[in-house]
Amino acid sequence: MPSYNERENIEEAINRIVNILNNNLLEIIIVDDDSPDATWKLIKELNHKKVNLIHRTKEKGLASALAAGVEASKGEVIVWLDCDLGIPPEEIVTLIDYLNIYEVSIGSRYVRGGSDSRAKWITYSSTFINKLAQLMLSNEVKDYTSGFIAVRREVLDHIKINPHGFGEYFIEFAFKCVQENFNIVEVGYAYGDRKGGVSKSTDNFFVFLKLGLSYIKKIISLSYNKYF
Repeated sequence: MPSYNERENIEEAINRIVNILNNNLLEIIIVDDDSPDATWKLIKELNHKKVNLIHRTKEKGLASALAAGVEASKGEVIVWLDCDLGIPPEEIVTLIDYLNIYEVSIGSRYVRGGSDSRAKWITYSSTFINKLAQLMLSNEVKDYTSGFIAVRREVLDHIKINPHGFGEYFIEFAFKCVQENFNIVEVGYAYGDRKGGVSKSTDNFFVFLKLGLSYIKKIISLSYNKYF
C-alpha cells in the first residue's frame, strides 16, 4: 500500500486486512513518502508484526512507491491497493480466490457487481478514459485505472511496474498483461470516496485534469507502440 498523509485511515486499513487475512504468511508492506502528517511515525508506533514499513525521504510518487513495495515483497501472491479505504480491504479475499484459476485478478468498477459512488464528474471522466483505453488498446480489460489487483509472482517476473508518474502505470501494466497472454479476470467491487483525509487526485480540479491528460497520453503512446 502506498501512503502519503494517510494518518486518518492507515490503522483501520491494517486492522481490516489482518482480520481477513490473518495467517503466518501475511506481509503488509506500506511505502510512505515521508508524510507531513507523520503517517510513517504512527505506523512505527503501532509496531505491528505483520507490517513492513518502507519510509522514503527522497524518492516520491505513487507509481514508484508501488514499484518499491512490490520489489520488497516476498510472497507468491501480491496484492496492491490504496490505504484510504475507498476500496474495501475485505475485497482482497475475492481477488485472491480467483488466482486459483487466473494469473491476474483485477478489481473492477465496470463489470457485473462493480460501481463507483464518487461525484458524477469524476465517474464520467473515469468512464471516458477507460472506454478510450478499451477502444485503443484492448477490450479484454474494462478498468484500466483500477489500481486494485492481485497477481501471481510469475506475472511480476515478466512485467515490471513502471515507476514514473501517478496512475499511468496501471494502464501500462494491465495492457502488458494482455499482450503477454496472461489469464485475466475482472471482479466487480463497489468503489467509494476515501474515508478520511484529502485525495491526491480528485480534490483539486486542475490536478485531476492534468492526471487525466497524462492517462490519455499514456493510452495513445501504448496504442502507437502496439503497431510500431
